[in-house]
Amino acid sequence: MKFRLLGPLRIQANGSPVRITAPKQRTVLAMLLARAGHVVPIRSLVAEVWDDRPPRSAVANLRTYLMQLRKLVTPASGPADERLVTSDAGYLLRVEPAEFDLFQFEALSAEGRHALASGDLGIAQDAYDRALALWGGMAAEDVPLGPTLREVVARLTDRYLAAVEEHAEIQLALGRYAAAATRLREVIGQYPLRERLHGQLMVALYRCGDVAGALDAFGAARRVLADELGIDPGPDLLRLHQAMLRRDTALPPPGGHAPAVDGQAVPPGSVDDGRPRPRQLPRPPTVFVGRSAELARLHTVLCGDPAAGAGPRVMALHGPGGVGKSTLALRAAYGVAGRYADGQLYVDLQGATPDLPPLRPAEVLGRFLRALGVPPGEVPVDPAEAATVYQSLLADRRVLVMLDNAVGAAQVAPLLPASSGCAALVTSRTALTTVDAVPIAVGVLDEPQSLRMLALLAGETRVAAEAEAATEITRWCGHHPLALRIAGARLAGRPDWSLARFGERLRNQQRRLDELQTADLRIRSCFEVGYATLGPAGPAKAVFRLFGVLDVPEVGVELVAALADVDPKTAEAALDELAEARLLEPVGDGRFRMHDLLRLFAAELAAAHDSPDERARAVRRALDWYLDVCRRVQALLQPHLRPGQASGRPKGWRCTISAG
Repeated sequence: MKFRLLGPLRIQANGSPVRITAPKQRTVLAMLLARAGHVVPIRSLVAEVWDDRPPRSAVANLRTYLMQLRKLVTPASGPADERLVTSDAGYLLRVEPAEFDLFQFEALSAEGRHALASGDLGIAQDAYDRALALWGGMAAEDVPLGPTLREVVARLTDRYLAAVEEHAEIQLALGRYAAAATRLREVIGQYPLRERLHGQLMVALYRCGDVAGALDAFGAARRVLADELGIDPGPDLLRLHQAMLRRDTALPPPGGHAPAVDGQAVPPGSVDDGRPRPRQLPRPPTVFVGRSAELARLHTVLCGDPAAGAGPRVMALHGPGGVGKSTLALRAAYGVAGRYADGQLYVDLQGATPDLPPLRPAEVLGRFLRALGVPPGEVPVDPAEAATVYQSLLADRRVLVMLDNAVGAAQVAPLLPASSGCAALVTSRTALTTVDAVPIAVGVLDEPQSLRMLALLAGETRVAAEAEAATEITRWCGHHPLALRIAGARLAGRPDWSLARFGERLRNQQRRLDELQTADLRIRSCFEVGYATLGPAGPAKAVFRLFGVLDVPEVGVELVAALADVDPKTAEAALDELAEARLLEPVGDGRFRMHDLLRLFAAELAAAHDSPDERARAVRRALDWYLDVCRRVQALLQPHLRPGQASGRPKGWRCTISAG
C-alpha cells in the first residue's frame, strides 16, 4: 500500500487508488497517519472529528468509520497482518517507512542534512530534490482539520519550508541561480511571509545579473510584510538590500559565481557571503507543558532589539536537576531561531552528566571555531587567542549560542558572545550570579501541568479514565518533570498496567526510586550529580544524608546543628552548600525545604553510609532539640494561661509536650 499525506490525502492498494469520500473518515485516517505506529486514544479521535461538540453517538460513529477503514487498509494476506490494530487505549495504524510519503520525506531530508554537513553538495541536492518532489500541495489539504491536525499541518509546513530554504542554498552554492529563482517565486507565492525566502530570491536574481529584479523582490517583500503584519523587513533583509545598492564586494558580482574554497562551492548552510551558518540545536522537545511566563520572558528579551551599546542578550536558566531547564531553553531557542539567521551554536557542557568531567572552555571554543568555518589546523591552541578569534567571527553576525548544563560562571564566561547582534541561553543548576545575564528560575510543575504531562506521555484517554489515580501518581512524583517523564514512559510501555496499580507501586517509599527508572533514564542519576558536587571534607554530605532520617517539611539552622551535632556556623555553611547544589531550596527566614524524592535518595545514602546507631543518635538529638523548643515555648506562654474553672477543666490554652 501507499499512503500520502503531503498534499491531498491519498491511499493506493496494489497501484490502484482507494476512495475515501466521507470527510470525517478522512479526518480519522489523517490522525492515524500523523501518529502512525503509535496508539491514538479514542478521546483524541472524537475531539478531532467533532471538536468540542461531539454528539451522543460520537463513539459509535467513530467505530463505524474505523471498521470501514479497516476493510480498506487490511492486506489481502488476512487478519494476521492487520494494519489497524485495536487496543484498550485506542487505535494504531501500522505503516512501513517505504509506504508513507511523510516517512520518506523525513528520511530524505535527514540524508540531505547529513550530506550537507559532509560538504557533498551533489548528494545533498539529490536528496532534497526527491524529498520536495513528494509534496503535492499543502499537507492534508483536503482533510477537515481539528485542533491536533492543525498543529500537525503547521509543523509539517515548517519542515517543508525549511527543506525549500536548504535546497535553495544548495542551488545558490552550486551556481544554479535561475532554477533557484523559479522555485523560490512559486513558494513565495504561497508563503509570502518567510523573509529568508525573499532574501534567497534576491540573491538568486542578483547572481543571475538581474539587479533590478533583485531590488524589485525586496520591494515586494517590504510591501507584503507591511500589508500583512504591519512590520518592516528584518535587519538581515535590510543589510542585503543595502549591500546590493552599493554593489558590496562581499556579494558576488551580478551574473558571477558562488564563492568557492579550494575550487569547491561553499556548502549550503552558509550565509550569502560564503561563511558557514551552523545549525547545532538538538532535536526540539516533543512533550512540553506549562512555563508560559518563563517563555514569554525569554521571547521578550531574545526578540527585542538591543539598545545601542547594550551588548548581547544573555538569559541564564537555573534550577534543580531534572526540572526541565534544557527543554525550556530549547523550546525558546527554536522559537527565536529565525531571528538569528547566521546560525545557532550548541554545546552540552557536561555539568550534569554522571561520570563525565565538565568540558573545558578551550575545548568548546575549538568546537565552535570549527563550526564557524575555521579549518581544524588553524584553530589557535592558546585559549585566550581562540577566544579572541571566536569573538571576531561573531562580531558582525546574528548567532544564538546555547550553553547547556553549565557547572559555573568560569566555564561559561569565555563562551558568551560580545556582539550585540548575538544572544546566549545558559542552563545550570546553580544561579550564575556573577554572569551579566537575565536570570530565569525554573522549578517543578503544578498539579494541572503535571497531569497534562502525564496525559501526553501515557495517553489522554487513559489518564482521564483514572483521574484520581493519575493525580496520585503526580503527587508521588512530587510534580518533578523528570520523574513524571519516567512515569509516563513506563506507563506508555506497559499499556496493560492500570494507573492505580502503578500508583500503588510508587506509594511504597522503599521502591519508589526503583520504579522511577527506565533503560535510559534514572531519577537517581539526576540526584547523584548534585550529591557528587558536595565537598568531601565538609559536613554537607553528612547533613544531606541525615535529612533522609528526619521526615519534616522544613528545617532551620538550629535543628540542623542539633541533627548533625555541629555548631550553628558549621550547620549554616552546610545548608548554604546544599542550597547552591540545588539539593535544598530556601523558603525564606533562614529555613530550607527538600523535595520528597531527594529525601528518599538521602535516606538510601544514609542507610548505605551511616550505621543504625549513628542514625538513631541523630534522631535523638533532633527530638531533644524539639523538646527543648517546646519547653521554652511553654515557659513563655505560662504567665498568660488562665487558671482552670471550679471543675478543674482548663479555660485557656493547653500546652502538651510529647517525645513520641
